[in-house]
Amino acid sequence: MTDIVKKATGNFHSGTICFFCRDNENEPFPADYSDPLTLLGDISELHLGTNQKEELRKILNREIEEDGARSIWENRTYRKNIILSFGTLV
Repeated sequence: MTDIVKKATGNFHSGTICFFCRDNENEPFPADYSDPLTLLGDISELHLGTNQKEELRKILNREIEEDGARSIWENRTYRKNIILSFGTLV
């Protein structure tokens, strides 16, 4: 997976990540992820608007092609915490 912290912090290798979200390890990998946002699980805490969701879909589609859907799923909580901590879609 690409270094999403680096992307969120503007190419710096550091930043403070607050862990607001927790993993639900019992949640199964989605069988249908035609909407790539499904790979992030519950995103209600992110309070994203329509344009932000579309931008995030583009990011996720690119990463599905590069790294696969399972990689996004396995790092979903980490990604959501970075988005909440830095206010940047990654």
